[in-house]
Amino acid sequence: MGLKQISKRLKNEDGSISVLVFGLFAVILLSGVVLTDISAVIVAQRSLVQATESAAQSAAHALDLESYYQGKHSKLSFLVSDASPVIPIDCKAASSRASETLADIANTANRNYGGSSKQIIRRELSDVRISEFQCNGTEVLITASAKAWLPISLSLFSFESVDLSASAGTTSVKKRVLS
Repeated sequence: MGLKQISKRLKNEDGSISVLVFGLFAVILLSGVVLTDISAVIVAQRSLVQATESAAQSAAHALDLESYYQGKHSKLSFLVSDASPVIPIDCKAASSRASETLADIANTANRNYGGSSKQIIRRELSDVRISEFQCNGTEVLITASAKAWLPISLSLFSFESVDLSASAGTTSVKKRVLS
């Protein structure tokens, strides 16, 4: 094979567009997979935030009856900016209420695998748990964590799931009837 024949073969561009098309197709396909995984994680994070807020609201409604009826809650009113008295929270009961609420929400997601409109937690989330609970008698702060499974996991990527966490805090304030 001579130098002329090699030069002629190199100048021949037959089939070069098909390599470009296949390469661009692979890039577009990989981009679609990555975008699908990213949007699934964003939706799962929002779902975890909603469940955490629900658990925090439920915990904040655990009334400390002894402090409430003895009038001790009115001494805590300086903690709230509009000087409305805060409602005292029973921290032990609040902790169990938050755990029960989060467990109920997670179990509802597992039972309604077909896709119910009442479902708060996405089915991609697993191991939903309260990782931190803080209560000072007037405020509740909950941090929940979960594992979000990616809908499309390729062997190219070394992970199939992402660990997520969400925090929510709340307090109960007694509304004034007459302002």
